[in-house]
Amino acid sequence: MTVFLTTHYMEEAAKADYVAIIDNGRISAKGTPSELRAKYSTDTLRLIPKDSERLATFLNEQNIKFIISSGAFIINISNTLGALPLVNKAESLISGFEVISGSMDDAFVNITGHAMREDSD
Repeated sequence: MTVFLTTHYMEEAAKADYVAIIDNGRISAKGTPSELRAKYSTDTLRLIPKDSERLATFLNEQNIKFIISSGAFIINISNTLGALPLVNKAESLISGFEVISGSMDDAFVNITGHAMREDSD
């Protein structure tokens, strides 16, 4: 049996077995939620430094690109498991870390080029 569900809520779409993103009447992308997230969103590693200068030096020496936001070092990673080697190497330089998986909202924006919009009547 097939159930066809339309939704504007990406958290609902993330629970589906298969998703098609339709933008301006055309299918822009389709696949399982995990396939779409893997292809169109980015996992992120957030490092909380003990000493910002030392952590920045370490990351630059490793040729790792980062941005600093609210005192945390934000690094795009290919997948969540990719964070482990870096966290282990930087353990003495950080007081904490967070690994954030890419979301269906991120995938939607990257597929369509814009955030979800409300229809105006």
